[in-house]
Amino acid sequence: MALLGGCGGKRHEAATEADVDKRHAAEYLRAFLIDRDWQRWPEYFAPDAKLNGSDLALPIMRGTAESLNFSFAGLTLSIREQIAEPNRVATAFVLEGQYEREFNGEAPTHQRLEIDGYAFDRFERGKVVESRLFIDVWGLRQRAELAGQPK
Repeated sequence: MALLGGCGGKRHEAATEADVDKRHAAEYLRAFLIDRDWQRWPEYFAPDAKLNGSDLALPIMRGTAESLNFSFAGLTLSIREQIAEPNRVATAFVLEGQYEREFNGEAPTHQRLEIDGYAFDRFERGKVVESRLFIDVWGLRQRAELAGQPK
């Protein structure tokens, strides 16, 4: 009985840490991709954090956010699902906005479109040290083509 009690306590502690990391992942996606609040970067990312394998995490995130917000008016972010284990969080999210200007070589449709995104983050001491961020540009291209076709 004592052995089970000890395991349960440790598992509860890990779940709490994982929940905090999940919340931080959702918060940073909104803070940077939507709000573009770059002063909050040190709250979420370690100084030597890597994004998609690069040491240029902040410039890459900033370029991505600026490009998305330039092309999509009224951009919003919704978290679809998060899966966490200690120090790691996988987040599936959706960006949605009015496609008003060219994005990644694709002509705008002037319609509201969704873009799927995924972030895979590794945390140390409550900060992201490594992130893989994927925006589904191919899926966006498919939606833009469908939106542009006569009904």
